[in-house]
Amino acid sequence: MRIYLDTSVIAVYLFGKHSETEAGRLPPVKKLFDLINAHKVSATISLYTVQEIYSFCRRTFGPEDAGHISRISLAELFTNDFELAGLLTREERLLHRVRFAIGDLSDQPHVISAYLTGCDAIVTYDRHFQKIKKVFAIYVPEEIIGILSPPG
Repeated sequence: MRIYLDTSVIAVYLFGKHSETEAGRLPPVKKLFDLINAHKVSATISLYTVQEIYSFCRRTFGPEDAGHISRISLAELFTNDFELAGLLTREERLLHRVRFAIGDLSDQPHVISAYLTGCDAIVTYDRHFQKIKKVFAIYVPEEIIGILSPPG
């Protein structure tokens, strides 16, 4: 199985230990990364996620610290075993935008990237993705962990 990791999951992995609101999400996200690094599941992240992590750092820590903090955070992220998907071409966006219509247009490149890289599911905490659940499997980390390592 190949999964696409949305920025909402990556942000928890990188910054969850610093956020009370994300603290409950951190253990399952870390477990998911353990499964990825143990090759129980293949994962893909896109360059869109890299840009969104920088933007997150800019909003959260300010423009003067964003470059430094995002560089350190991305270095930590890149110690994990995943594939990196590039940016979409104009043709790819135009060809697939109707099939993967989603409320938040900034999430559309993630869905198209997941599709084009052969992912079976998107793992996210972002509720916008629920709109395409009939076209693409959408899970939160806790659900995909249950699928990958069922109890008993």
